[in-house]
Amino acid sequence: MAIAISGITPPTGPTTGGTVHYITGTDLDLVSGVTVGGSAALLFQAQSKTLMKITAPAGTVGAKDVVLSPGAVTLAASFTYAAPTGNEQLVPTKASKYILQVRRVGVADWTNVRAMADFKPPVEPNMETDSDYDGEGWASETKTELKWSVEAKLIRKIGVTSGIYDPGQEILRAASTKFGQDGLVEVRWYDRNGGPEAYQGFVNVSWEPDGGDTKALDMVTAKLSGSGKRNDIVNPAA
Repeated sequence: MAIAISGITPPTGPTTGGTVHYITGTDLDLVSGVTVGGSAALLFQAQSKTLMKITAPAGTVGAKDVVLSPGAVTLAASFTYAAPTGNEQLVPTKASKYILQVRRVGVADWTNVRAMADFKPPVEPNMETDSDYDGEGWASETKTELKWSVEAKLIRKIGVTSGIYDPGQEILRAASTKFGQDGLVEVRWYDRNGGPEAYQGFVNVSWEPDGGDTKALDMVTAKLSGSGKRNDIVNPAA
């Protein structure tokens, strides 16, 4: 195998640089340098042999080559710089933009988790005090660890013809009472509109039915606790 580049996502960014993009290809863990339009990307990191995360440098308007070193491996005119429009009209995005998908360990295909009514994917830092005598009385903290999780509020709906519960929900429910590998589920979530927010990792599942009165819908809170690193991925909808 040799270093190769097959694409960059998103393929556009502002001339000011600073935006995050993902390069796909092969042997990307061997890359020692990245340039966009002749300017070096100071921040780049291989996520795997086939995926690399970069921060775009500043550039000029137009289509530019992306070049990987060593070997000057080039994807011609693959990235386009656009002039920033700081005074453009802003529109809000919706919390329902996320798609959540799951799969059992060792299974190739992803299954959508449907009937989701609320979604939160927090990352909590662990902060340790590193105050010293040189701080002139000011306290100081440093981040030593990150803990990620997902909390999804699910409506327990069944198929109008089949009468069975949503398959994605059932993968989570089944794992909630298992141990070891059987209790792990791989999850990914991403912006259905193709935005840059897209993540993947393994979780342990807590399945908590909400209960309720005579008027209540059958709802469950699925709490997914991250097991290991939460990885950035290329948005499947991009």
